[in-house]
Amino acid sequence: MIHVAGLGASGSYLFRRLKDGGFNAMGYDPKKPGFYIPCGYAVNFEKLKELARAVNLDAGEYIEATADTVTFASDSGARIELPARGFCTIDKNRIEKDIMGDYKFERRMAPAPTDEQILVDATGISRHYLGNARGDLQMRTKEYLTETAPERGFHFRYFPSGRGYYWVFPLKNGYHIGAGGDTIDMVSGALKSINDTKKVMSRNIRLSPLFDQAYSGNIIGVGEAIGTVSPITGEGIIPSMESADILFNCISRYDDLETLKERYVAEIKKKFRRYEKLFSLLVNARQGRLKKFGNLLAISSAKEDFQNFGIQLEILKVLKQLAKN
Repeated sequence: MIHVAGLGASGSYLFRRLKDGGFNAMGYDPKKPGFYIPCGYAVNFEKLKELARAVNLDAGEYIEATADTVTFASDSGARIELPARGFCTIDKNRIEKDIMGDYKFERRMAPAPTDEQILVDATGISRHYLGNARGDLQMRTKEYLTETAPERGFHFRYFPSGRGYYWVFPLKNGYHIGAGGDTIDMVSGALKSINDTKKVMSRNIRLSPLFDQAYSGNIIGVGEAIGTVSPITGEGIIPSMESADILFNCISRYDDLETLKERYVAEIKKKFRRYEKLFSLLVNARQGRLKKFGNLLAISSAKEDFQNFGIQLEILKVLKQLAKN
């Protein structure tokens, strides 16, 4: 028996794959119907299309807005226009609901697993079942749904020294505008001009990869619970679904729990090895060591990460923006 605790992007996708694959699985999520979890909605459509196909969904039905270009700016006012390659916003809440399909789940916390069971911790930032992690760097965010926006199109503005960023993403009917940073004052300052809000939300985003803390006993983490969120873009939807796909494939292949866990972590590290380099880059930027020679090793990882997000990156220009005060 496999218990999936938390039915967001990673949990719903894993649960659907397990049920479609004939596994004895039950999903658990205590959120009330219609509960809104804040999210930037942005993904690479080409990546989403591949994942959606595996659960018999048409990714095109969930697109809110598609980008031709993405603007990157710094606090100094410098701007870069980068071409988009599949970058779009989606109706994340609806696709998660449709991923679940007609499969039944329970609106409560998952019970503690017995020795013969596996519990998948897909509870995101809380790591409710795996518990606190060592070296866990999180960023505070505040996010708005609005009818208008001060910037047109898709827009990022990075704060000095990699301390956070502000974003504007168009939706079908309005915008998702938010900021994330080290302090709530930093975040609130970036959003002070936003005044036509329809909804105000706040959350934390995990920036540190926690792949070496991905399991404990017969509890295995997936998605943001193990740090599958880009340390430099904050993108977590597609990576979390990809991590669920990796865990599903490992469950399908390995009957022995210890082997399953070892192979799962190995595959996660292989898939997301760029995140550890990007996290080091982020830490160095925060410590004023962006020009450190070792950061050159992260350039190809950053380019790969932005491309996976659907943005053609001119990395040297972006690094210059991050370095500006």
